[in-house]
Amino acid sequence: MIERFDRLLGRPVSMFSLGVVRFFVGAITLVHLQPFVAAALQGDTYQDQFHQAYSRWYPELPEAGYTCLLVIGSLAAVAMSVGLWSRVTTRVTFGVVAYNLFLSTTHMHNNRAYLVIVLALLAMAPCGRTLSVDAWWRKRRGLGPLDPTGPAWTLWLLRFECATVYAASGMSKLLDPDWFSGTVTWGRLVELEAQVRSSVLPEAIADLLLDRSFHTVAAKLIIATELFIAGGLWWRRTRQFAIMAAIAFHVMIELTADVEIFSYLGLAVLFVWADPAVPWLRVRVRGSRIMQDRPSAVTP
Repeated sequence: MIERFDRLLGRPVSMFSLGVVRFFVGAITLVHLQPFVAAALQGDTYQDQFHQAYSRWYPELPEAGYTCLLVIGSLAAVAMSVGLWSRVTTRVTFGVVAYNLFLSTTHMHNNRAYLVIVLALLAMAPCGRTLSVDAWWRKRRGLGPLDPTGPAWTLWLLRFECATVYAASGMSKLLDPDWFSGTVTWGRLVELEAQVRSSVLPEAIADLLLDRSFHTVAAKLIIATELFIAGGLWWRRTRQFAIMAAIAFHVMIELTADVEIFSYLGLAVLFVWADPAVPWLRVRVRGSRIMQDRPSAVTP
């Protein structure tokens, strides 16, 4: 059993999906860093506000050094996205975002922690071998193509993290009486009642969204959706439905709550499930299969 598991994680698989994730996550990282960079360029850094590092030994850069670090991180995120020196720029991007996150307890948010985890996994994977400037430039110079495969464990680890986020979120809501009863979702919309009333929604829909009893049912549906996504991603018969549910879930979150980059990051990471290295995944476009059951990128 252990030997089979070891072969599964160690076999070469296509890095195509991780290349897609790398492209979007680089752009998302740039969006994440932009407010910090804009504030720092105006002279407003963490030193001008209350901040508390997670450890006393944690190094705190002076304002000029901190600003330069953020600019370097932003440039690295752009290069990472397009796959320019991807091995180095992905690691630099991870380092800058991680440093900034742990610089102060006030910087900690769940979506930012998720971004650091995703960047760490991308930094460990050879995700720049496909869909990258590196691969294109190598071909342009007449050199042999980069090996488009990498160890399977990097792919499976990101899939595990993706599913875990939905499982943890669903379980925490399930065990929270206020969430399970609908108090949390109802309270959020009550605070936005003026916006809901002035929106393009019909009056009947607005009344429904602001009705307390509606949220008693809606909260349970939200919890069930997250738990379904967490489990449904692992089985081929439910994966397509789980992905569609996840897309709808993130769209609704983006429309109803301020979660910074979480929705965009959640949608980007979903691409990790659409890899040709997954033997049972088939995608058809106008009757032509574009992802084969047994992809050539996988070495037996």
